[in-house]
Amino acid sequence: MLRDLFGSDLAIPACFCPPIAYGHLACLGSEVIFPENGAPAVRPICSSIDAGIQLLKRDIIFERNALYRQHVEFRHQLQKEFPREQVPFSGFGKEGPITSAVLLRGQDFFMDLYDRPEETKEFLELLTQSIIQFVKFCRDSSRQPSVSPAGTGLADDFAALVSPRLWSEFVLPYWQQYYTELTTGPRSLHCEDLTPNHLPYVKELGLMSFDPDRSSKLTPKIINWQLGVPFSWSLQSFDYPAISPEAIAGWVKAAFADGASNVYSYIYVNMLEKDIPSKVKAFIRAAKESVQNDPPN
Repeated sequence: MLRDLFGSDLAIPACFCPPIAYGHLACLGSEVIFPENGAPAVRPICSSIDAGIQLLKRDIIFERNALYRQHVEFRHQLQKEFPREQVPFSGFGKEGPITSAVLLRGQDFFMDLYDRPEETKEFLELLTQSIIQFVKFCRDSSRQPSVSPAGTGLADDFAALVSPRLWSEFVLPYWQQYYTELTTGPRSLHCEDLTPNHLPYVKELGLMSFDPDRSSKLTPKIINWQLGVPFSWSLQSFDYPAISPEAIAGWVKAAFADGASNVYSYIYVNMLEKDIPSKVKAFIRAAKESVQNDPPN
């Protein structure tokens, strides 16, 4: 269907396992819930910051996890069904330190920052180390180097809910820990809903690329001025029904003019109906024209 609608303008993705962002949390003991018509979710399992510390001090054997074994079996089945494809072990994922902390503790984590700061720092250090061990385990499973010279990315959306004035204590040290132990190459970050006051702290990370995704308080001009690194800017799927092809083309050109290095959209099933494919084509056409006329640095 994608090939019929978009021809060679859209690369058809390779065959891979369905992504599950909560693979690491499942290995720690969280139950991953798969709703009939929704995204996977987990419930908090740590009743206190002390319980969280004790949980993370246990030895975790990732390969014993039932969801992990199911993911491996899924990959084997895909390879059997599509013998001409190279199906990698992928998609058994993790969240960043702050997002993982919130998913383990619930909203009480944000009170821990104020009520139990030293214990929270210990919790975050142990949690970040656990995430690092999990990433290295997954890389070993797919025969990749445990410390990547090609670079590594981090996704940690809930860090945006931490006040900028707390970032030096409760965010940056653990992000630095993550990058330092997992790559000798370029660093990239995905973090939604940040504010301009967060960006000076993001700049300290020495990123090579940044993806703010859904961040209503930021604009390309603000990011370009305050951060000064290559960044992407996204047109959300829910924007398409209410916007014309001409307005989409204008949006793309303005994003590049204001400093974005690239623009992107995700294509979902509900975007393959009515007039939305023609709007996606307008997006692709405008992006190609912008890059041809004024190649980004």
